[in-house]
Amino acid sequence: MLSDWRVIYMGGVFISLFLFVILISKPKKSTADKILSAWFFFAIIHQALMGWYASNKMSDMPALIGWELPFPFLHGPFLYLYILFLTGQQRHGWRNLFHFIPSVLAVVILVPVLGSMSVQEKMGMAGPSGFEPLFRGMVGSIIVSGIVYVLLSLRLLRRHRRNVAVQFSNTDKITLNWLRYLIGGMGAIWIVVIISPSAQSLYIVVALFIFFIGYFGIRQVGIFSHQLPAHAVYLPAVVQLPEKTPEPAVVEDMADIASKKVKYEKSGLTDTEAARIHAALISLMEQQHCYKDSGLTLGDLAKPLDVHPAILSQVINSKEGKSFYDYINVLRVEAFKQLLQQPENQQYTLLALAFECGFNSKTSFNRNFKKITQLSPSSYVKEMNISIQEGE
Repeated sequence: MLSDWRVIYMGGVFISLFLFVILISKPKKSTADKILSAWFFFAIIHQALMGWYASNKMSDMPALIGWELPFPFLHGPFLYLYILFLTGQQRHGWRNLFHFIPSVLAVVILVPVLGSMSVQEKMGMAGPSGFEPLFRGMVGSIIVSGIVYVLLSLRLLRRHRRNVAVQFSNTDKITLNWLRYLIGGMGAIWIVVIISPSAQSLYIVVALFIFFIGYFGIRQVGIFSHQLPAHAVYLPAVVQLPEKTPEPAVVEDMADIASKKVKYEKSGLTDTEAARIHAALISLMEQQHCYKDSGLTLGDLAKPLDVHPAILSQVINSKEGKSFYDYINVLRVEAFKQLLQQPENQQYTLLALAFECGFNSKTSFNRNFKKITQLSPSSYVKEMNISIQEGE
């Protein structure tokens, strides 16, 4: 009968293979999907080599000993590039291939080294090898690489969180949790490598990580399944306004300069134009109730107004004193309060009315309602003495 860790080992390989097949079968794969597919391909090979080591089967195929070393250099870059492209933060195109230089260098170094070593030296049966310092240095470099890429990935996640807050009206179903799981899982693996670098403990934590991301990846919409984007989303850099080219200075008297309040310096947008866009925005909301679209983004709202998303964001910030996210959710809360006042709606539950107003989850509804009104939805209903259907 297989021991417990062997069961986990075999399960990890099969789950990785299963997820890889799902990914390569996914229609219309994005660049992020292709990166994740390549990552799983190399992860399967790496898992097989680690499991082979953990099973003490090195003597069966001694030619493979040592060739597991280049693979750990791949996981950090794949994690980083996957997050980079999934969150739309890519900038450098083909230069992203530079991230794989350490892995290629490891292969170049190992070709002559492993070729000159005997089987006994590779298996540690001939005493200390002259290449021992090289291998220790390579393992140290692997650990440094892993830690650095986890930190770089965390920085990407912070940027993505800011971008989501700027452009999305509902954030509960965005890929933040999926990215947290990936980064957290990779961080846990490197902690195990540092604390307990044995082949068996390392393989068990890697296999558990594969189970974990397989479960949450399948639950996360769009990761292992195909879903066309239904809403306009812009890259973070597109939302940032470019600096305006300075115009020739106009000579004015000191009184005029002191009395003028300069607004929208970076975008070049005048206060008059901002007021026009704001009025058009209010009219659009009153007529079309765009906030009821639970997937509404800044880009969606900018299109019918015929303005750049960055300009619209700045107008909302200036005229409403709120971010796009807060502005839309205030409108949803106000619409919810209006629905509560209508007797014909008292047959519905609070959550049903919340969904009607554009919220997409109970958590998001409760959080935003309390943030805006300082009361929970149920407390507000009691305070207003409104009779409403119980349940969700």
